[in-house]
Amino acid sequence: GGGQGWGVEIGVSIGQGYGAGHGRLGGSSAPRAAKSKSGTNNQLASVDEADLVKTDGRYVYLSVNGALRIVEALKPRVLSVTTLPGKVRDMFIQGDRAVVYSSIGGTGAPACQYGYDCSLMGDGSSTLISVLDVSDRRAPKRVRALELSGSLISSRRIGNTVHTVVSDGDSGQAPYDDWMSDLPECGVLDSAVRARVARLKERNERAIRAYVASFTPTLRDNGADSKLCENVWQSQIADGDAFTTLVSFDLTRDGDPASTTTLRSRPGAVFASADSLYISVAHDKPIHDRQRYRPFGNSTQEVSEIHKFHIGAGPAATRYVGSGVVPGHVLNQFSMDEWHGYLRVAASRGRVPDPLVESGVSVLAEDPSGNLVRVGAVEHLAPGEDIRAVRFDADRGYVVTFKKTDPLFVLDLLQPATPRLLGELKIPGFSTYMQRIDPNHLISIGFDANDHGNFAYYDGLLLQLFDVQSPTNPKLLFREKIGTRGSGSEAATDHLAFNYFGERGLLAIPTTICEGGGDGSNGTLAFSGLLVYKVDVKQGFMRLGGVAHGERGANCNESWSRSASAVKRSVFLDDFVYSIALDRVKVQLLSRLGTDVADLTLLQ
Repeated sequence: GGGQGWGVEIGVSIGQGYGAGHGRLGGSSAPRAAKSKSGTNNQLASVDEADLVKTDGRYVYLSVNGALRIVEALKPRVLSVTTLPGKVRDMFIQGDRAVVYSSIGGTGAPACQYGYDCSLMGDGSSTLISVLDVSDRRAPKRVRALELSGSLISSRRIGNTVHTVVSDGDSGQAPYDDWMSDLPECGVLDSAVRARVARLKERNERAIRAYVASFTPTLRDNGADSKLCENVWQSQIADGDAFTTLVSFDLTRDGDPASTTTLRSRPGAVFASADSLYISVAHDKPIHDRQRYRPFGNSTQEVSEIHKFHIGAGPAATRYVGSGVVPGHVLNQFSMDEWHGYLRVAASRGRVPDPLVESGVSVLAEDPSGNLVRVGAVEHLAPGEDIRAVRFDADRGYVVTFKKTDPLFVLDLLQPATPRLLGELKIPGFSTYMQRIDPNHLISIGFDANDHGNFAYYDGLLLQLFDVQSPTNPKLLFREKIGTRGSGSEAATDHLAFNYFGERGLLAIPTTICEGGGDGSNGTLAFSGLLVYKVDVKQGFMRLGGVAHGERGANCNESWSRSASAVKRSVFLDDFVYSIALDRVKVQLLSRLGTDVADLTLLQ
């Protein structure tokens, strides 16, 4: 407590060992495990997603501020701090192994998570994947390092196999200077200026040639270099000089080589099932190239090329399968889902306030050649509105669009060739994330809205509980508004921050609450921390209390599409709730919210 770190701090350089052990925390000496624990909010239960916090019930693992930290779960104290190079991102934990991602160099731009008004692209960084043996939680030891020339886009874990998508050459950073900043805006191009322009031209030509010559994506595995020149595929739609690579390796077999397959294409939204990984890349259709997209009509100016890869529980299964095209662009990974071999894709053509914007759902199947063909579709959903949230679940699809009100559409996807719209519910505001909590109910987070005729201002955070037992007549059961305009939550734009613990009917939401706003004006900060609710389909949302984190890192000026909060994640462990910000972890009892059991710094 008291804001101090606990245990031993272990500083590690990437090429060195991790020092002497401090006693193994395993076997009979391992700490007591929690009887109940929440886990990562994965899109599919069978496919693990990397995150900055993981728990196995005995320990809580954190990858923030340049280090992997291991905390004893039910006696909250930091057991080890293992520093790693670069900007430490997220991680996987499987048994006694940790896989930690770091970005080296680059612009440092925040990753695009929600996808509404940000680009799913790299930032010019390279990616370091560190595999650590954490069997001794007080002294983790690096056993493998994979260095990839591309920027981290997404990753998944199936069993012991980790699948990582990286992108080279798509950051938008030119390798040259486009002009000389100290020249006057107007004037005579005298001989001195002409000479400087000529020298700049020569420098730029050398820089471009060097850039192109060194552009082949590379992988260094424990010091062994290889260029990813084999198993390279060309996208059918010209996509510049970007390369997207899928790298698969077994986190327990340190001597086995990684499997790679590379596509000459920009990256995009990534969805993965237990045996397939898809990448959806949006394209604006040039006027002269309309013939290519005739299946969708001449009015379609925007399409997405979807690339399919086969993956599995072993790296050797990884291979490129084929590609297909759908009209429009996807919002994020939840816009895609695979069911019995069919890929369902929800996409919008255009964006609000374009009056011609509309959305639809396509169903794709793999043909004998491996390519993806559209076998069914629901088109012309919500003309004038674009998609804000999607969730597929077995034979049902749920799509939320918005301009002024929130239509929740329920789709029947049982027959791939004839998907159909079943029901629609119009309510104020809109959802940005939805989750089916049982066969008959959906829970969502999003924003309220103030209707002004032909437009609407977004307002405070909104939790909603829907009854979808009758898909032709969906109903809103309960809504919980939090704060006013300017209020935000990491969970509104990053599903990994949304912590619904169905086993106990608990919901934890990171929040920045701003009061006194509305009608286009942002409020002022009233609370920053974690809110905890009991959720019941008959009683709605019952606030149990909150874990306050003070004003640090909180503000009321984030836009709805990039909503954030100081608290990033949470974990339930028996009667403990962990509230995790980038500077500290606060641990409290559910029965005594507001009183810290522990306050662990993450800044050391």
